[in-house]
Amino acid sequence: PTRELALQIKEEARKFASGSIIKSVVAYGGTSTGFQLSKLFQGCNVLIATPGRLMDFVEKGKVSFEELRYLVLDEADRMLDMGFLPEMQRIVNHSTMPPKDKRQTLMFSATFAETVQHLALDFLKDYLFLAIGIVGGASSDVKQSFLKVFNLLI
Repeated sequence: PTRELALQIKEEARKFASGSIIKSVVAYGGTSTGFQLSKLFQGCNVLIATPGRLMDFVEKGKVSFEELRYLVLDEADRMLDMGFLPEMQRIVNHSTMPPKDKRQTLMFSATFAETVQHLALDFLKDYLFLAIGIVGGASSDVKQSFLKVFNLLI
């Protein structure tokens, strides 16, 4: 849902695709569209985008979902319960978006509240919910420690 996350995912996609023909492009708001569109028009296999910029490109006819096979929503809980729900509904209900049974939709999140799980049903068909540990809970394998540091003025 954020520029920072989109850039982080783009960097990881670059690493995973190294040595292959897979091309990824990133698109996010708060910056000029010209450079992003020029990269997009060179073609890509993976488009990493924030919801607002993605819909901006779709509404301007620069992006279509017609050939989409995989829709991946990272930080899905944040997108669905922090104000991005209307944009996500516009994306999945767009006229060029393949129906749920013609695309694979993956949603990832560190936490996934039950209310958000119910909202997710609108985006998924025959879904599998995989939880590692307790949803929303801390892992018992993680040890946290704190050091109190004093600032001494000499």
